[in-house]
Amino acid sequence: MKQKISNVILVLGIASVFGFSACVDKFAVGDAFLEKAPGVDVNIDTVFTSAEYTRNFLWSAYGQLYCTYTAGNMMNGAPIDVLTDSYHCYVSWGGPKQSYYPGLLTEDAQDTENGNFQGKFSYSTKTGGLDADAGGRVSIYETVRKCWQIINNIKRVPDMSDTEKSRLRGEAYTIMASRYYDAFRNFGGLCLARKDYEVGENHTSGRATAWETVEFIDSLIVCAINEPGFIWNIPDSDQGQWSGRLTRASARALRAKVWMFAASPLFNNKEPYMDYTPDKVTEFTNIEHVWFGREDPSLWNRCLQYCEDFFNDNAANGNYYALIQPTSQNEAGYRTAYRRAYRYRNDATNHEKLFDAHPTLTLSDGGWGWGWRGFALDCYRQGGAVPTNELMECFGMADGRNFPYANLYGPGKNPQGIDMFADRDPRLYETMLVPRQSLPAGFDYAGFSYVDSWENGAMFFDAGNFGDANGDDNGSHYRKFKWMLDYTNGRMDDEYIGVAYTRLAEMYLIRAEAKAETGNLRGALDDIHVVRSRVGLGRLETMNPQLNLTSNKENLINEILRERNCEIGAECGDRLYDMVRRKRVDLFTKPLHEIRVYRLDENGQRLPLKNSDNQDIDLRWDPSTPWPKFEYEKPQIVNGARRWWDWEDLNGNGVFDYGQEPGFWTNKWLIDPVSRIEVQKGYGLTQNPGW
Repeated sequence: MKQKISNVILVLGIASVFGFSACVDKFAVGDAFLEKAPGVDVNIDTVFTSAEYTRNFLWSAYGQLYCTYTAGNMMNGAPIDVLTDSYHCYVSWGGPKQSYYPGLLTEDAQDTENGNFQGKFSYSTKTGGLDADAGGRVSIYETVRKCWQIINNIKRVPDMSDTEKSRLRGEAYTIMASRYYDAFRNFGGLCLARKDYEVGENHTSGRATAWETVEFIDSLIVCAINEPGFIWNIPDSDQGQWSGRLTRASARALRAKVWMFAASPLFNNKEPYMDYTPDKVTEFTNIEHVWFGREDPSLWNRCLQYCEDFFNDNAANGNYYALIQPTSQNEAGYRTAYRRAYRYRNDATNHEKLFDAHPTLTLSDGGWGWGWRGFALDCYRQGGAVPTNELMECFGMADGRNFPYANLYGPGKNPQGIDMFADRDPRLYETMLVPRQSLPAGFDYAGFSYVDSWENGAMFFDAGNFGDANGDDNGSHYRKFKWMLDYTNGRMDDEYIGVAYTRLAEMYLIRAEAKAETGNLRGALDDIHVVRSRVGLGRLETMNPQLNLTSNKENLINEILRERNCEIGAECGDRLYDMVRRKRVDLFTKPLHEIRVYRLDENGQRLPLKNSDNQDIDLRWDPSTPWPKFEYEKPQIVNGARRWWDWEDLNGNGVFDYGQEPGFWTNKWLIDPVSRIEVQKGYGLTQNPGW
């Protein structure tokens, strides 16, 4: 009987979505497994008397890998991407609209059961409601303890080979390192557990500095890499059974990713991102909990070296991991390759995922829950994460030029009626629904071979298929597509999902950033092109000569961040953490926008939207007629306007729109508050500056 790892549950066999034979017996995993096994009273000693029990215990730690789409009820189900410039939460019950957007998040965010006022990442495990292994609120330390128990006790297992014991230790070290990294990029320096503490045993080491924390994470990864049984890749013959298990490639990729964050200017700086105010200083306060105490450019050399270690190891193993390439040099081919790269699990043919989480199966497994199906059917689907116009502009043109139409917005600004959505980077069409004259064969949406989603078009008169322009799910008048696909018509439920924590495309972009930071701008551009060429884009420096990318480091870094958003945005929260680690306050405080697309008549005038009876006029497209011309407007978002934004005085009268005067933002928002309850226990945990 085959075992299949899931981020939420462990399932035997394969579900019968595609007519495959199915076996759906379920293991009891995580703490539930420790409570009872068939006919046996199980405790930690019992676990390590059996290879089967030991493996199951490790699978329960897999169940706590981070995935922004199965993070339980944090922010009431909204993914963390809605704190970036790419997505916005429109639903009234979404946590961001109650806490982050109005600036009402407090240091109680980790301790409240109210999903509207929780932080974006869980520091503490909360009892009640969702249990940890169902993707609920679980502290990293719960996972850390499991991993240490495996590492320290697996030698006792009598019916397991030394090679397998080594492999499982490598997996446990990598899981633990990833969970520390998850917390590090949300909170800074952490309390470091260097063993499996017994229940009730006090943790007295206090909070480590940010530098001590990143070095400790690195030491765990080194332990994983050095395990002789930790294999480089899952054999193709085992992918159907074990796709998703961590490998030495996962550990090497994680190491590069950790040092990319560490080398960035959030902590690696001449000055801390924010100081403590005198009233917040305690006997345990140390600014180096959230600062390295110095700026050290050589950290980028470490990041680059760990990238090279990954690529060298991959080459030594026959370049097993490779970017998924298009089978045809057209939009359909590019989109298919990109979709398979970001959305689906590795199989015997495709090997791009290096480290991914596996949410619960597909929608057809039935019911509601906080795994993949609950995320899809609840917050995200209803408007919990809607694309912004800024995200649309992030994607350039099909030939590789950056978006050239920034001056087309406003009445009379597009006299030629240019269709700004035509001939774009194919990844745009895989990310969001935009007006399209012609969709490739097999990429129809709601049964249509075109998308007429302008004002009084499909979103007004085909709302059941294209989404309601007046509803939260299309609040910006864009509709999400990445992950969701044509979800109104059931296309989302097509194949098992693998949400990338890191995939090979990101490794090229991490190396590009490290090369740029260490002076090799041309080498960085080569790595960027490897990623962009998969979807047919020309070389970045050739198609955008005005940016002087072979000599202008600042412009190149900005382009790498933009490319990361186009390639891996909405996968593992990377856009938010890119904005944080790079201290991009300008992006946090810049107001975001929606889109309005208006059809023009043959004289270049906007067609009216209402008739004399004040009824909506149907402006859907008749495919027997020429494709229309358009005008565009990009109104600022007011539904859930963020206090962070420095609103513009559009009228020049000294009155800032919507009462949002500049200056609310402080850098405390870069790092979340830790648990007040944990701080008050007095073992040395300190609160972060500003909270």
